[in-house]
This record gives sequence, C-alpha cells and structure tokens, in this order.
Amino acid sequence: MPVGGWVKAVMGHLQRQTLWAPIVLMAGLLIGCETAPKVQPTIPFYSEPARRQLSPGAEEIAGSAILWLSSGGIISCAGSEVTLYPLTPYAREWFHLTYETMEKSRLTPPDFAYRSNSEEPLSFQSDPAFLRQSRSVPCNEDGHFLIDRVAEGDYILVARLQWQSHIWDEHQFFNGHRYHKYEGKAAKKIRVFHGRNPVVSLRWSVANSRFNLW
Repeated sequence: MPVGGWVKAVMGHLQRQTLWAPIVLMAGLLIGCETAPKVQPTIPFYSEPARRQLSPGAEEIAGSAILWLSSGGIISCAGSEVTLYPLTPYAREWFHLTYETMEKSRLTPPDFAYRSNSEEPLSFQSDPAFLRQSRSVPCNEDGHFLIDRVAEGDYILVARLQWQSHIWDEHQFFNGHRYHKYEGKAAKKIRVFHGRNPVVSLRWSVANSRFNLW
C-alpha cells in the first residue's frame, strides 16, 4: 500500500475510534447508574443493648418458613437458617429500609415481609457490629426451626428461603431452575413475653394465576 493510502487508513481508524469513544463512555455511565446506591443509616448502632438482650433467657421461639408453589414445589428455610436480631432503633431502621420501603407483593401475607433475591432493594450499608449481634439457628428438613434460651423483648426474625431441589414427583415434573426466582428472605417483628412463647408462621402459597410454569 502506498504511504499516502496507509496514512489515510490510519487517520480513518482514529476518527472512527474518536466517534465511538463518547458512545462507549455514555454507555458505561448508564450502566453505572443502574447500580443500586448504598443507603446510609441515620441512627448509630450501639452494640451493648443488643448484646444484653441476646443473653440467655428462659423463653423459646418455634416456627416454620415455607412457600408452597402452585405446581407443588416448595421453597423453605430447610438447609438454611433463621436469624434473630434484637429490635434496637438501628434494627428498626434497617428493617424499614430493607423490607417496608418495598412495594408489597401480592404473594406476601400482610403479617410479615418477603422479598425474593431478584428484587433487591436499595443496599443498606449495615454496621458489621449489628450483623454480629444476632443469633442464627438452622432449619430442619421440613422448614421448621426452634430458638431456645431467648430473653424477653422485641426482635426481628429473618428466614432465608431456598428451593428444595430434592422434592420431585413420580414423573420428575419439577424443574428447580424455574423456581429460583422465589428464593429470598421472609422477615417478621416478634415480641417474646415471659411464659408466652411465640410460634412464628411464615407459611404462604403462590396462587395459580401468579405462577406461569411455561
């Protein structure tokens, strides 16, 4: 190729790169804008009140966390855990920003909150000390849990729900890949009284009209 032709080719390539650069930059900015912003709490977390409330007590909390799908499949806390947080002012704000600010799903009963992993709210910048001042217990294979030696007081209970892939019918009808969108967390505020152990039910089902298998 003559020198003049080579120079023109290089200049044309540079011009095309220059034209594309603002477009690439704008696309990057738009993608960045889709990232959920971090929400900073307005109330400081004081660990001592939460630590005192988590001291061993004489009460217990029993319950279950199960979501029945209209196809017969189950999402539950089996193989996962439930976590108990003392309802401090900080925890109250965390619960509000994490759950109560979301649009209420028609799938969720009115007495507790639920959000699927695919419906993440604004990311709450949690204090690591708040997450540590909690207590977690595993769920059994039926989605039931028991937290013993609990002190009196107000708490937030969070159950982590996941697809129970071991549940199949005789025709192997269920396909777990279709149900992962229902995995998430169910949460509820509870009060523990002396001699009145709460039984927490986080059970509900998906109506047929809301489940599209195909």
